[in-house]
Amino acid sequence: MYRLLRDTHLLLGLFCCLFLLMYGVSSVQMAHNRWFNNRPTVTETNVTLPSQIADARVVGRQLMEQFGLRGEVGQARVSPAQIVFTMVRPGTVYQVEYNAGTGATRIRDNHANFIGMLNRIHHANGLWHEYWLQNAWGALVGIVSSALILIGLSGIYLWFKLHKERVTGIILLVVSLGYSMTLMILNRMAW
Repeated sequence: MYRLLRDTHLLLGLFCCLFLLMYGVSSVQMAHNRWFNNRPTVTETNVTLPSQIADARVVGRQLMEQFGLRGEVGQARVSPAQIVFTMVRPGTVYQVEYNAGTGATRIRDNHANFIGMLNRIHHANGLWHEYWLQNAWGALVGIVSSALILIGLSGIYLWFKLHKERVTGIILLVVSLGYSMTLMILNRMAW
């Protein structure tokens, strides 16, 4: 049992390593934003779509099919003359202005660099998105979160099975728990 649990602990740790590194890098970027150049590259494109479309999702679908845009259609401001909405995917935000009378469509593409994309992925959550890659990411985050819980539980078990390491394990566990709880309480009081 010990060997199986140890091997599982190791494999789960290796599986989670890249995800934890990604979250670590994006956390450093969020905490020290001045260290990084996060200004997106902005380009504007004008295209023509069929006129008299009254739904942002239909305009978004047209842009996806005809011009290769990808992302999730955000909340729209709809008037008889114009539809304004965003299409979002991690690292890219398309701001779309569609003129219903003429079909003239202006697309403003805000394209982030790699660190900016990591920042947006850090905030992505859930499994209800229209963009399938965001749903896949949400599923992977759920799997990694579960794996991290298993790593913690198996790590505690493995510590206590090694009698020589038991005291060190208890000390590290208590210090880690005390440090984490103190930071959470102080952080909560600051807000």
